[in-house]
Amino acid sequence: MSWRKNLGYGLGLLVLVPAVIAAKVLPWQEKYQTLTGKGGREAVAAHGQPARLNGMEWRLKSITEGKPPQEFARPLPPRTKIAIVLTSVKPLTEQASKWFGATTGSTCKFTLTDAAGRTWAPSFRTDLAPKSGYAASCFALDADYKPAPLPVGKELTTQTVFVVPADAFTSLRVEVRLTPDPGTVRLAR
Repeated sequence: MSWRKNLGYGLGLLVLVPAVIAAKVLPWQEKYQTLTGKGGREAVAAHGQPARLNGMEWRLKSITEGKPPQEFARPLPPRTKIAIVLTSVKPLTEQASKWFGATTGSTCKFTLTDAAGRTWAPSFRTDLAPKSGYAASCFALDADYKPAPLPVGKELTTQTVFVVPADAFTSLRVEVRLTPDPGTVRLAR
């Protein structure tokens, strides 16, 4: 009789323990994904193709080599190159357009990766690329410099600048991590 009682307790624990763990972990999952950029939905685009995520179409327009800064500027580390990256984003739906212009948060973080899995964050040096009319981040601004919705079908091109090792330049790929809805867009050239 006692083994049946123990079996009942054992089966109860077998169901209860995973439920308790899930109740403790799941509420933090979204915060973890947002903080680390891991998890969430993912879109991957092959060479020259667009990636679509959350009603937005992302394209890698180019990765070009920049010129070293002028003589009086701080020099680059040895054996590095300047990578000037142009990406574009275009909302395909009205909902994506509103999300993109929301003041609460359509933000993105650009990184470069190479075939070896190394990653680089954008450089904050303004002297590494010529001035252009491209956006510096993935949000549109109105006349008062406040975030504004990007109209459906209108493309916004963003320029980011990276300093990468010379041996990585030929195998660079772009990753865009989106928040607050966690997602990652991967674009190959």
